[in-house]
Amino acid sequence: MNRQNSIQNTHFIVIASALLLAWFFVYQSAVLGMEAIWSRSDTFAHGYFILPISLWLLWRDKDYLLKAQPEFTWLAVPFLAGSLLVWLIAYAADINVLGQLSAICSLICLIWLLLGNQLAWRYKFPLAYLIFAVPMGENLIPWLQDVTAWFTVAFLKINGIPVFRDGLYIQVPTGMFEVAVACSGIRYLIASIAVGTLYAYLTYSKTYKQVLFILFAIVLPILANGIRAYGIVAIAYYSDMEYATGADHLVYGWVFFGFVIMIMFWLGGFFADKADDENKPESLSAQASKKLNNIIPSTALLALLVSYFVIKAVPVVELPEDHAKASAQYHSTWGIQFVDAIKVSYQAEADDLEVFVAQYANRQTQGELVAWQNVTHDYERWTEVAREALVIANQPVMLVHLRDIAGNPRSYIYQYKIGDFYTVSRSKAKLMQAWNSLTRQSDFSEVRAISLAGSVDLSKVSKKLQARFESLSAAESSLEK
Repeated sequence: MNRQNSIQNTHFIVIASALLLAWFFVYQSAVLGMEAIWSRSDTFAHGYFILPISLWLLWRDKDYLLKAQPEFTWLAVPFLAGSLLVWLIAYAADINVLGQLSAICSLICLIWLLLGNQLAWRYKFPLAYLIFAVPMGENLIPWLQDVTAWFTVAFLKINGIPVFRDGLYIQVPTGMFEVAVACSGIRYLIASIAVGTLYAYLTYSKTYKQVLFILFAIVLPILANGIRAYGIVAIAYYSDMEYATGADHLVYGWVFFGFVIMIMFWLGGFFADKADDENKPESLSAQASKKLNNIIPSTALLALLVSYFVIKAVPVVELPEDHAKASAQYHSTWGIQFVDAIKVSYQAEADDLEVFVAQYANRQTQGELVAWQNVTHDYERWTEVAREALVIANQPVMLVHLRDIAGNPRSYIYQYKIGDFYTVSRSKAKLMQAWNSLTRQSDFSEVRAISLAGSVDLSKVSKKLQARFESLSAAESSLEK
């Protein structure tokens, strides 16, 4: 029996190693991309600790785990196939965060496939906790900035400090403050959720307590960041802008966040479930060895290899040597910025009209059309007053009205052109890029924008804008010749 178990264990280790190596082979760009973000971003530096924490959670139950007999399961295969399909779409559209999420989900599915349903369910939390390794959540920054500004103004009014808010700018009698990206509290929120979720799992055995504490870990840092921002403005106001206006307010923020986390754990400890015999892991009785079904891991391995060869068929465009120079040769009035484009066209025309076009490959060695660093206006200089969806020259466009800190208005319209498809939605643009790449309909896309000084009266400028968009549509793309 011992010899049979030894052979079975060796068989399992060989199959598991082959599948995990195949997983890394397919997802190596996503895994290395995650590590690169962990190393350069304070917001996601906790990603280095997620896998060790998950392994430690498994090792806590080693007495049970080492005696358990794994049993391959078919149930994980369709979930693995779905995750690989998401990977193909993410790779073709160059959506890094979606590809990284697919990598982690595929890893969870493979472990589930190898351990079987019973063991995978027992270790569902250590497996699910791997999701926190994915550097995601930056799309919440604009919303968090608005919430922080709202809390700051509300607390200042309660305190009796005169305040005026214009978008993300907050003005008090002694000076003006901006709720910048660093003030959004995204770092505090993501770290609090990751730590709070682990604390809830280790401290509570009842599901409702775990859910309530995780919700508490989400709400508390948002509220605390609003109090922190209010404190910075209040300190600057009462000190006549001597304190809390430079780097010291960042240090103050981290100290304050550490205090908030300590309070969160202290309060959570009052409701901790006491350890008793019912919560101790049950012992595992001797199990008879079962013959492992090699067809299941073979199917998973085949799916991984097929996805690898499909993504290799997606064309990747090498950037020309002068792409950086081309991207740096324009300085628009309203601050549009699209970096690492293959080709950039910028023209300042009569009547203070500016035209901007940036062309990208659907997938290129560096840069992408839809990325966080690509913006249609300078958010630090301009405040968005309003936007409206329109149709010009039978094409959808978005009209955006801006105002700077001095009250000067400016407007612009923009759209994305993905092959022969036009949209103003970033998500639709990404999906169409993926579709065009996988079906080889078109390998290139572009963003178009036209800006005018003042508040645009469409009844007066519609003909001019329509003529300009028709000329852009009629021009043949030099990339696809």
